[in-house]
Amino acid sequence: MSKLKKQAAEKLEQEKKQLDEVKLEEDVFEIKENCSEEKKKHKTLIAIIILFAGVACGSFFVDVAQLFTQKGFSAKALKDAQVIEYDGNTWVRYDDPKIVVDVFDADDCEECVTDEVLVRLRSLIPTLEAHRINVHTKEGRAYAMENDIKHIPSFVFENSVLESDFYQQAAILFKDNKNGRQYFEASSVGVPIGEYLETPTTEGGFALDTNDNVENTVILYDNPVAKESATVYPILEKIRAEQKEKMHTVVKIVPDREIKNSMQSAYALYCAHAQGKYNEYAKLFYANHANVMKSDTIVDLLSRYVIKAQMNQEDFNACMANSDTREAIEKNIFEASRYGIVSAPTFFINGEPHIGVISYQGLKEKISEEVVKEEMKKK
Repeated sequence: MSKLKKQAAEKLEQEKKQLDEVKLEEDVFEIKENCSEEKKKHKTLIAIIILFAGVACGSFFVDVAQLFTQKGFSAKALKDAQVIEYDGNTWVRYDDPKIVVDVFDADDCEECVTDEVLVRLRSLIPTLEAHRINVHTKEGRAYAMENDIKHIPSFVFENSVLESDFYQQAAILFKDNKNGRQYFEASSVGVPIGEYLETPTTEGGFALDTNDNVENTVILYDNPVAKESATVYPILEKIRAEQKEKMHTVVKIVPDREIKNSMQSAYALYCAHAQGKYNEYAKLFYANHANVMKSDTIVDLLSRYVIKAQMNQEDFNACMANSDTREAIEKNIFEASRYGIVSAPTFFINGEPHIGVISYQGLKEKISEEVVKEEMKKK
């Protein structure tokens, strides 16, 4: 073995003269008496690697100093190589950085399986490293709350994703997380929600009644210019008239920036609510829904309903231009995304979600089911 070491040392000396960039500090080779067992293993391995290093001199030369510091292959080798095989593994070079994602799911949630999702993500992000977080553990639940996770599965990326090609192509699917990382809206690309960790509250919505002390609550997330909205509004009004004081109804307006007249319509409904005239204005708005959707002079059209609803025009105009109005609507949009709401209308009836259009009878039965559940809980 000593002979091999001698030959290796001589070979290394020759290579040092050929490769100016390989510089070894004297203290790299100092092995102290109290060195760790791990460093001793490295010393033995180095002699063997040096012996074979000359075979691929210049193109695949292992930097001994980097082995001591556990940094792997030399900068020159990594710069030139595209694919490296080492210790039974194959390493492929990518321009993207390593991208870490926390995957929030649960071992006992059959609807929360993320294997297929991760396969698809890895095909788009080859440098992805996934960390699974089981939210049904005490630690996992606490970490989920820390990351403002409302449902599972959910995906939160480290900011390194901002430097990836994937982010450049799919930036619209990412939102800044409250802890400075990036929340990926997986539900927007068809990943189903398996379980809610918490459901929406009435905060920030338009209360359509004063029944805030009743136990049966309906929260509606609605895009005012979606075709389905005009259908849902009269159905909801009929149910409210029947339930009267038995049900509390709250609407959260969630416009779509990509749809014509959506944002302006959302501001108008918000401003009507600010004057205590939401029901009166909404009735006119949805009765003329087809005109709203196609209008090229939306502001003028929305102003006509102000007069008919007996609202204050000056206050309405000021509200439409106020940044507070925009901020309130943006909060609704952000909240909807965190709850995985990607289509309107979406109902939460006593915390139970129902996505899409629902008939009068269907909504009535759904509410009745939830009322019965609440009564059973009391018993």
